[in-house]
Amino acid sequence: MRRLFQYLLLLLLFWMGLFLLQHTCFLFNDTATLAGLDVRTLLYSYQRAFPMDLAAACYLLLPVALLCIASLFTDRRWPRTVALVWIVVAIVLSALINVSDIALFHAWGTKINHKALSYLAYPEEAAATLSGAQFGRSMVILVAQVSIALFVVLHIDHHRSLRSGPRWARITAAVVAMAGLLIGARGGVQDDPIDRSWSYHSARPVLNLAALNGVWNVIVLLAEPPEFGSNPYAYMDLAEAQARVDALHAHAPARDHYLTTLERPNVVMVLLESWTADVVGVLDGDSGVTPGLDRLAKEGLLFTNFHSTGFRTEQGLCGSISGFPAQPRTTIIRQYGKFDRLPSLVAVLDSMGYRSTYYYAGDVVFANTRAYLESMGFDIVHDEHSFPIVRRTRWGAFDEELFAFHLADAHASDEPFFHLIMTSTSHEPFDAPVDEGFSGDNDPQRYRNTVHYTDRVLADFMDRCKAQPWYPNTLFIIVADHGHFLPRNRAHFSAERHRIPLLFTGGALRPELRGTRDRTFGTHVDIPSTVLGELGVAHERFPWSKDLFDRQARHFAFWTFDDGFGIADDTQTLVLDNLSGNVLQRKDSAVEPRMDAELLRDGQALEQVLLERYIHLSQ
Repeated sequence: MRRLFQYLLLLLLFWMGLFLLQHTCFLFNDTATLAGLDVRTLLYSYQRAFPMDLAAACYLLLPVALLCIASLFTDRRWPRTVALVWIVVAIVLSALINVSDIALFHAWGTKINHKALSYLAYPEEAAATLSGAQFGRSMVILVAQVSIALFVVLHIDHHRSLRSGPRWARITAAVVAMAGLLIGARGGVQDDPIDRSWSYHSARPVLNLAALNGVWNVIVLLAEPPEFGSNPYAYMDLAEAQARVDALHAHAPARDHYLTTLERPNVVMVLLESWTADVVGVLDGDSGVTPGLDRLAKEGLLFTNFHSTGFRTEQGLCGSISGFPAQPRTTIIRQYGKFDRLPSLVAVLDSMGYRSTYYYAGDVVFANTRAYLESMGFDIVHDEHSFPIVRRTRWGAFDEELFAFHLADAHASDEPFFHLIMTSTSHEPFDAPVDEGFSGDNDPQRYRNTVHYTDRVLADFMDRCKAQPWYPNTLFIIVADHGHFLPRNRAHFSAERHRIPLLFTGGALRPELRGTRDRTFGTHVDIPSTVLGELGVAHERFPWSKDLFDRQARHFAFWTFDDGFGIADDTQTLVLDNLSGNVLQRKDSAVEPRMDAELLRDGQALEQVLLERYIHLSQ
């Protein structure tokens, strides 16, 4: 009896020590995220991690305990051998989870979730998001953790006999051990078992996520359904939430042409991979990174308060074509029976006589993109198989080859047409071998290099378009698919990370609009209504979308991240973490608390109704 408890206690201490090491690796992997934190705050993060670490350790000890119970009644070695094999496998898996969490936090600002697990279907593309330096650091952490853990665990005696004492005592020991581990796994004897909210204690997400045990998180992810059974964001009565959302999206009557004087201009949308306002000079970003777009802005209408609806390409694509906002914790483009029920800008344009083509230089199957594009009604979908590729990154042909292919292909296009061009060279890990004058072997400089490269070839592409016979009849919409935390290491939730460029330009643009700026707030979801409003077509089928040139509407930007949302308008910017209930960002401290409360309530209503509609799309 005593030997069983000693053995399990040793293993419990071992797992708690390993989790302490993993907590430290996660917390200190990027010290920039800890700026301004004192030692007391950091230590409190470890304290908050303790209950979930204990729960995870108990989960991992349950199979060992069952095998040990067998050893209470037999001297055969196989139960203890199997237990040792399980412990070794669990060590490797826990280390893999930890380095995956570190990489995900670096890229997405989150730990493993259902959205991340869904990318396991595309391991090559998922691995391609890591730079060489990140991959190397991850491997060092992985090997170090496994080596240290194996050194410790193999010094524990796993084969000493547990079969001692009277039978009743051994039965009692088995019952007490299993009961203790089950209580520990649920986090105690309280009414509700431990959940993710136990880890949330700070307005700094790195502290909350560090306290969220990675092994426990994955165990729960595998046990819970990937889709929502009920709305997790029921902040208020649904009728109140719907009334607020309806008021926020009130549509004005059809307007006159604002951007062009043409009845049916061609429309070319260029989605720029990972461009954030922080590197766009004309948006007060780093100077010298986007001289091409800065010049193009003098020829077009630039929006200065435009934000991405999410943080992944498929979210920006879905927002731009279907006018549907990005969802926290999932993505609709991956869900058959949901994305194919969304409205489509392409389908509406098709009914007006437009021919639509999608241009991409990589694998269009990734993230279910081809299925989505085809269900939206694109006549032609071009990808890496459509033209010979001379130079490529892991994500596809260099952008200059993609632009060249578009020019050659568009030469024979019937007008009016709708073209969507999706770039890729500036995709993480920013390893395209281009030297654009930004020296330094680090992620921010590599990012600036690849963005500057795409900017240069984009400007050249636009200059070459001017020589095309269709250019005078064409409106260009140049917009990023999402922002990025680089080069300034923005927090994953921040408004600054989600602020991106939106530029209307082209031969069809009214001359008086060239070189102008618009401070209207909006996101990708507003693009369909804006395009249709310009064409004089009703856009009620896009209930989440607002015409950016509807001067009677209330304009705002609403975005989501892993488990929270941000909302911004011309009065305030607020970001809420759903689990902790903390406001993570508040831009203007001079705004009255009552106004803040109303804006936050509007954001909660938007998130609640968004998930309500998402859940019922396939029902």
